[in-house]
This record gives sequence, structure tokens and C-alpha cells, in this order.
Amino acid sequence: MTREQLEHLVAIHGSDMAGWPTEDRSRAEEFLRRAPEARSLLAEEACLDARLAGAYSRQLTPADEAAGRSALARLLATPLPPQNRSATARWLPSWLLAFDLRPSWPSIAALAGMALLGIFVGSYADHAPSAPPMEVARATPGPTMFEPAPLLESGL
Repeated sequence: MTREQLEHLVAIHGSDMAGWPTEDRSRAEEFLRRAPEARSLLAEEACLDARLAGAYSRQLTPADEAAGRSALARLLATPLPPQNRSATARWLPSWLLAFDLRPSWPSIAALAGMALLGIFVGSYADHAPSAPPMEVARATPGPTMFEPAPLLESGL
């Protein structure tokens, strides 16, 4: 085991080696026997664990609550900075400004581009048919009938 591996295990499992998996714990104990300078890492982590446990378990004192109330009062008393109202925001309704279109603008731009391409192709395409519609209608012998093939059991 290396010091980096020990640091990784300490970061994952904490300083109390009793909660570590047995194979990792045995490797770490052997490494600590071979490299006693690595014990300082475990001691620093134990100190941090103790501080965190103490911070989460302590009750708020009246001085802490008073400091929190005074900070909240100062925040509420401070006016908000003036809002930046762009030209777009002045004439658009507020319900439209609530939509966040930033993630979807590439899709919207692609759709608009395809629409413009369709309008362009439709406007400049050659609309002259090869034969007038009446001549095409006279050239066909009548309604064409198709007889479907019988359904087979294997086709279902």
C-alpha cells in the first residue's frame, strides 16, 4: 500500500479503522507498521472527525441565535440593487420572460433554418407540370383496383 492509497481510504472510510472493510484495514495496519510517519495522516483525520462530530452535536447558544437574527435583520434591511432592464424586457410580457430558452436555442435555430429553406425551395421551384392535369386524367384507363394477397397464418 502507498501513502496515496491510505489517504484515499481515510477520505472514504474516515479515521476509525474499525469501520473499514477487513482487507483494507489489514493492509492499512501493515502499512502503518512499516511507515510510522503515515500515522500523522490518521491522527489529522481523527482530529477533523472529532471537530465535525462536535459541530453537529452542539446546541445553539443564545449568543449564536442573536448573531443569526442580527445578520438576517441586516440582510432584510439592505435594499436590492437596481435590476438591469434591457430593451427586450421592457416590451415582452413577464410570463414570456419566465421561460428559459437558453438550453433549447440551437434546436429552435435549426427548426427556423429548415423552415426558411422550405419556403425558399417552395418559392423558387419550377411549378410547371410536364402535362396539363386534364390530359393526365384522360390518359389513365380508370380507377385502378388492387387485390390484396390473402392473409397467411405465418404472416400474422
